[in-house]
Amino acid sequence: MSVVKIPDASGKTITLLEWDGRFYPNFSTEIVMNVPSAKLRDDDILLCSYATSGTHWMSEICRMLIHGRTDIEIKPKVHFMLEIIPQETLDKEPSPRLLNTHYRFDRMPADLKTKKTKIVYIRRNPKDVVVSFYNHTLKLRQLYEYEGEFKDYFELFLDGKVDYGSWFDYVKDWEKTMAENPDLPILDCTYEDLKEDPIREIRRLADFLGVERNENLFKSIAESCNIDIMRARFKGHFKFLSLTVEDEERTFCRKGETGDWKNWFTVAQNERFDQIYKQRMADSKLKFKFTL
Repeated sequence: MSVVKIPDASGKTITLLEWDGRFYPNFSTEIVMNVPSAKLRDDDILLCSYATSGTHWMSEICRMLIHGRTDIEIKPKVHFMLEIIPQETLDKEPSPRLLNTHYRFDRMPADLKTKKTKIVYIRRNPKDVVVSFYNHTLKLRQLYEYEGEFKDYFELFLDGKVDYGSWFDYVKDWEKTMAENPDLPILDCTYEDLKEDPIREIRRLADFLGVERNENLFKSIAESCNIDIMRARFKGHFKFLSLTVEDEERTFCRKGETGDWKNWFTVAQNERFDQIYKQRMADSKLKFKFTL
């Protein structure tokens, strides 16, 4: 594994880790490489997604369902992230643990298959992902050291030269994983469905997690996980990333919208994205809502 600086078209570089041809954020190389050997418990739950696909949102919803209330301890999902937090720290967390990662299936903990760990998988339409990912990357200057413009990051994203690599490869890999491992308990969710009807999706999550909760709690969770409330809840809980207060509020809970890509994409970019999407996803059965 090595640290690499990838240039965009303007010469601005983004700093990433490269591990056997795949890119990762510039975290601790030891922790990044030790994820496949991480030890899981029988009652662990794993939240998986490509970055900036609604992981914080889904994490809060799941934690509230697990605890059966909305007044839970404030702990952003980064505190339970396999590629950031050392094993010995995660080992101190009480069960059941809701862990999370942006890894593809082949670099997940080996325990996952033998323990049949429940996986909540959330995906989001890639046009909104690239916009959110750009803003996320730009705010985390100390990690990525990137100062490029959206038009240049757009091209890096299409080429898969961003952390966690190609979005297309990621979602198709998970599609293949679910098809080839029917014995694994995986709940496939989309950001757009959660946005469109949060109570319906929260109810579906409760059924999957095996927790008996009532409709009043589902409604309370939906209200408590509103983007503005979440932003206020998380304020001051990312100090370890050395962000300004403004950047902290917008890095992990930026807008929470569907269709924001329309405010960023030019007509030419949209046509180019659609063309590449059609080519790369030709053999996929996945469907995405690009606006609501």
